[in-house]
Amino acid sequence: MPANETDPLKKRLKAISSDLKMYVEKRVELLLLNIGEQFARIMAESVQKVTGLLLLSGAVIFLLVALAIYLGTLLDSESLGYVLVSVPLVIIGLLFYYLKPRGMVKQLQNHFEREIIRAITEDEQQRRHRPMLTQKKSEDNTQQDERE
Repeated sequence: MPANETDPLKKRLKAISSDLKMYVEKRVELLLLNIGEQFARIMAESVQKVTGLLLLSGAVIFLLVALAIYLGTLLDSESLGYVLVSVPLVIIGLLFYYLKPRGMVKQLQNHFEREIIRAITEDEQQRRHRPMLTQKKSEDNTQQDERE
């Protein structure tokens, strides 16, 4: 085989390999961007939920303090009011600590898994929908150009 016939073949193979390498790099970049976007969304939702839980916790604490003061005035012993409010909380806390309800852990784990799967499927649907919109716009522009 003459050398001049292999040169175009070598050039073509090099071009294909460089194109393939660039394609893989772009896919990795896209994957990293999607992961970063999902992570940012999850973090934003988590911050919102944690803030809401902290505010609700503060409200519950104030309600419990108010209940303790109210019971204390009814029983003419402020400390007894606080004891009556804290005893059920201590019992429930000990039950959670020692019994380690596996059902709740499993339920939370399933909830987090569903959220992640939902986020991934929404992202895939959006990516599929974007090219369709771009293609439709191109077709509309082509049809409009043909009319003119």
